[in-house]
Amino acid sequence: MRRKPIDKLHGLSFLLTGILILGKYLNLFPVPNWLLGGALILGAVTFFLEAIRHRKNEV
Repeated sequence: MRRKPIDKLHGLSFLLTGILILGKYLNLFPVPNWLLGGALILGAVTFFLEAIRHRKNEV
C-alpha cells in the first residue's frame, strides 16, 4: 500500500519539531523562535488533517 503525501508530511513535521526542540533547549545550535513556532504550527495542522481524514474513513 502506498503512503499518501499527508502521511509523509506528518512524519516530517514530527522529526523537524523534535530536532528543533532538542537544538533549542539543549543549546546544540541557535534556533529562532519563529522557526520553532512554524514547526509547531505545521505539526498541529498535519495532526488535525490526519484526524479529519481518519474520521472520514470511519463513516
